Amino acid sequence: MKRDDWSDRLDEYLDGLLPPEEARRVEEALARDPLLRAELESVRRFAGLLEEQTPDGHAVFSVLSRMGARRRRRLILVLAPLAAAAAALALWLVRPPDPPDFPRGMRQIAREWLAFGERLGDIAAERREGRVPRTGIGSLEIPPASAYGIVFKGALARLGVEIDGDVEERVLDLVRRHHEAMRRRGGGLPGECERAGASLGLYRDLLRTAGRDVADAYYDVFRPGLSDLETIERVRPDSLQFVVADHERYREAYRRAVEDLRSRFGDPSVAVVLEQLAPKDLHALWYDATLEGVGREAVLAIRAGLCEAALAAGADKLYVEG
Repeated sequence: MKRDDWSDRLDEYLDGLLPPEEARRVEEALARDPLLRAELESVRRFAGLLEEQTPDGHAVFSVLSRMGARRRRRLILVLAPLAAAAAALALWLVRPPDPPDFPRGMRQIAREWLAFGERLGDIAAERREGRVPRTGIGSLEIPPASAYGIVFKGALARLGVEIDGDVEERVLDLVRRHHEAMRRRGGGLPGECERAGASLGLYRDLLRTAGRDVADAYYDVFRPGLSDLETIERVRPDSLQFVVADHERYREAYRRAVEDLRSRFGDPSVAVVLEQLAPKDLHALWYDATLEGVGREAVLAIRAGLCEAALAAGADKLYVEG
């Protein structure tokens, strides 16, 4: 048997799942091959790291390691305890241990998540240059929410943004936790308000933790300032009474929110964001207000403020007058 064949049996050997005869043959191979012994040690380290992340970590690793690559990737999309695996993989990417690294299957998963992030980074770089991206993500498998720290690492590399190791670890964890929370959010205007507020909070956390280059990279890669047309609609001022039951209350809440935002960010910025949130021409839906010179934090803050006003007034959508 070649080393690769023995490597595929190490996880089962570690869990005591091999028949006695096969376990004996693995032990003989381990005695002959120091590299195989080192790989067994890396399997132990990875399983231990998962156990530190969650009580179910070892069970998760055991199930993953006994699956083929295709089935393993499919399971990643639906198995909640994989947040532990993603956290462990992100830590490995920031602070790689001495060779050998994590088991090959887990390394392959990390490479796929990095590749997805690199593609997003390439797309963001093209947008920054004012060009329409020539590539999309259609050919790639969408990673689970728990993978988005690793995804962001790949995007940062493509955008040429570097972070020190200790700071990078915190940044990747912030992004992972944010995306996990957003996958659990509800629908409708309450869910969109939660997303708007959380995106603003994450931008500010990244700004404080790692600086503007990292915070701006997050905005440009994931575009949290874009609209959700299911929760935002443009209406004429004289038709608000037909779509909001307590339209006077909504109009007053909307007016106060706009005035407050204008005092903080200026009338031109608020006007651009209002136009982008509910564009008259749907072709402009994917046109980000930052392309008009509005700051990324301002876009997120204006959007979050208007969402809060609509929710407080009991509306079912953010109705933009105009």
